[in-house]
Parts: sequence; structure tokens; C-alpha cells
Amino acid sequence: FTAPDRGQAYVVYVLESPQTVVLKGSASASTIQQGETVKLHVERQTTGKWLRVSRGELKQGQCWVYRPPVEVEPEVAQDLQWHVEPERAVEFRSEYQMDKSRVATAMTKGTIKLTPVSKVTCEEGRMVEGSAIEIEVT
Repeated sequence: FTAPDRGQAYVVYVLESPQTVVLKGSASASTIQQGETVKLHVERQTTGKWLRVSRGELKQGQCWVYRPPVEVEPEVAQDLQWHVEPERAVEFRSEYQMDKSRVATAMTKGTIKLTPVSKVTCEEGRMVEGSAIEIEVT
């Protein structure tokens, strides 16, 4: 990012209407044994209408970004929250995955449902859920 020339205003983007966010989740395996790990993947698709404005036009407290969100993010599993059923059925590895996937270890036997949950940029309090990923643990 470079500073504007003298006399020019900083240009930013504000959201004009609610966005459409779709989370597409998958797992490296659908059946694993208790104690084994599974790699979770989520693609996030975001579409919305952003208006280009100068920072001087912003209302106090108005959410703005330097660039609108990318329409397709191929891997965001590491950046999301996860709803796990049953609770504590998996343990998520804490170390960062360079490919932004998420690694989980199965702690219990049976069917585990993992649902990716994402915040929505500039829509405070709005969360979007993807379809649940089901894993059978034997």
C-alpha cells in the first residue's frame, strides 16, 4: 500500500448490501480409527456489492476495507470456528498449517459431525455455517 499523492484522499470500500457467503467443506477421509487424524478443508466463496469511497466520506464507526474480500478462497479451514457433535469428539491440532487446512484427532468412536462457521466481513455478529462434514470413527 502506498500513500496517496498530495491532495488525493485515501480510497476504501464499504459494503452496500449483505453478502452471500458459501462454505464448502471436505475431509481427507470419511472413516478413521479412534486416535487417528483427519485433515479438514474448507473453500469460502464470498459475493457482495462494495462501494468505493474516500475515507473522508465514511460515517463514524462505519466498517471499511482497503480491498473487497476475494471471491474464492480455496482454503480457509484454519481460520474458521468449528461446531463439533458430539462435543469434545475431536481435538484440533494447535500448530499452524501452512496450507491453511485444519487437522483434527478423533477422540471418540461413532459418527462425528464437524460444521465450519465463518464470520462475515463488515457484517458484525453475522455468522455463516457450511454443511456438516461427517466422519465415522471405529
